[in-house]
Amino acid sequence: MNKVCIAVNICTYKREKYIRRILGCFQRSLFFDGEERTDYLGALYIYVIDNACELPETESEHIKLKHNPQGNTGGSGGYQYGIELIRSSALPFTHVVFMDDDVEFEISCFYKLFDFLSRVDGENARRPVAGRMFRLDNRRIQSTAGEVWNSGKIVHIGQNKTAEEVEGEEEVNYASGAEYGGWWFCCFPYDFVKENDIMPFFIHCDDVEYGLRCGRSPVIIKGVQVWHETFEYRQTPIICYYDTRNTLFVNEKFRLNDNASNVLSDWKSRISFYHSRGKWDYEYYAIKGMGDYLKGVGWLTKIHPGKYHKKLQNAKISRYKNAIMWRTVECRFKKKYKL
Repeated sequence: MNKVCIAVNICTYKREKYIRRILGCFQRSLFFDGEERTDYLGALYIYVIDNACELPETESEHIKLKHNPQGNTGGSGGYQYGIELIRSSALPFTHVVFMDDDVEFEISCFYKLFDFLSRVDGENARRPVAGRMFRLDNRRIQSTAGEVWNSGKIVHIGQNKTAEEVEGEEEVNYASGAEYGGWWFCCFPYDFVKENDIMPFFIHCDDVEYGLRCGRSPVIIKGVQVWHETFEYRQTPIICYYDTRNTLFVNEKFRLNDNASNVLSDWKSRISFYHSRGKWDYEYYAIKGMGDYLKGVGWLTKIHPGKYHKKLQNAKISRYKNAIMWRTVECRFKKKYKL
């Protein structure tokens, strides 16, 4: 059996109720407590990064809840600070789980993950494990088991399968075709995490870029799963900004933007869609996302993502401003790509 020591990396922002529920679940588990000693005892440590800096800081043997010293730097910045704390520990970590602060799970999920990691060998031991996501609004329906990026037109593996259909699958799926796992729950070998920082995207696509950079298709295990709110409940105008900008950065890094004419055409179709429906806020943030992408990936490291997020939230938006902006951004795009 492999020696396994797991760090759970959670970033939170104003979700005290969820965090207390998550920590309570771990504290009642065999990882922390048990009448008789098991292999689980002492094999899991929790790192919670509070971007809101409101929760009381905690530092016990197995749980660290720390304020982010940079304030609200989004999920990307919170997870990155968690990584830095994990790296600074003397504990012999073998794996790191990235997990959202608003998921629901059964502790058996972590027992099954531990059991798998204890026994897996060869090349499969170097692969991530993607946790399945079931719907919160219909708990017996799987939203996804793993993701295919598809240049931003994401394909969800096993979407809308019932719990009964999932139960009929093999225990471990090594050949799902998934390219990465979302950070509602995804486990990486520590050897990868200790050498790789997270792109400062604030929110969205940080898990995509990290998983694609890892370059290994994740393993999918029956029972390693969470319940989480699905994507249609999370769409807002400002999310459109991050989806536009960060998707372009990811595609550029992995050379999926090679046909610049198609990229420009797709972007113009999107803003035209919003414009024709009078969604000036969505239109504005899609234009702004493209404009900021054209500043280059180095620009991301020069801004404070939380302060910039506030600036975006306070933007003054009008259809007339959008009309000028999109033409200006289009000219910049054509100049960059020599169209």
